Amino acid sequence: MDSPFSMQICGRIYNPESWTRYQFYLTNRIHYVISGTVYYKKIRKLKPGYVYIFPANPDFNVTQDPADPVDHIYFDFLSYEKLFIDDFIEIDASSVPGVKPLLESAGEAFSTREARNHLGPVYFDILISLLHDYMPAHTYHSPVTQSAIRCIHENRVSDLTVREIAERISVNEDHLIRCFRRDTGFTPHRYIALYKTDIATSMISRGATMKETADKLGFSSVSAFSTFYKTMRRVPPSNIKTM
Repeated sequence: MDSPFSMQICGRIYNPESWTRYQFYLTNRIHYVISGTVYYKKIRKLKPGYVYIFPANPDFNVTQDPADPVDHIYFDFLSYEKLFIDDFIEIDASSVPGVKPLLESAGEAFSTREARNHLGPVYFDILISLLHDYMPAHTYHSPVTQSAIRCIHENRVSDLTVREIAERISVNEDHLIRCFRRDTGFTPHRYIALYKTDIATSMISRGATMKETADKLGFSSVSAFSTFYKTMRRVPPSNIKTM
């Protein structure tokens, strides 16, 4: 069976200036705290040596102590199914065989963008397999919606329309829209738009230029991309700071 999880981006960051500044509507997160003092929603201290799984939530908020900056590994990922998590899951990395040495190895490997891009998906897949019993993914969406989400995630988002998705998964377009809205609360068109803004936010906050981002998402110009982003998020993408 294919995994319901798909990694977007990963890395290791020390003293991340802006790691909690931006909203994500579809992106889930895994964080492994190596060191530092950091709080989730200003209340719950996240422990070094622990893995944290956070479901997609635009209200996600983490703050670090400036006097003791955090060093952490992260994996941003999508799920074809809904993660049934009330708030977050905390896992002692040393309590699950193989997890701590895997993350220590990843921390060393993620020293360059090329290494992250090449090795990140491999580390992610192994980590997910090791944490299988902790990943609360269940069949939530209808088969039609799950197929549509897979189609969106696995193809160039710049090329997709709702009609094309319906054709690719061999269903009637109106039926697709009804199923998708019932399962997710979004129309497929809205989901694609949110997906694009999540991708854009991740790319720019991690060093991509506005032009690189606009090109990847299929916009004809940086201006067109900026207008789209500002309409969706109410702030221009130029406000995004690099991690």
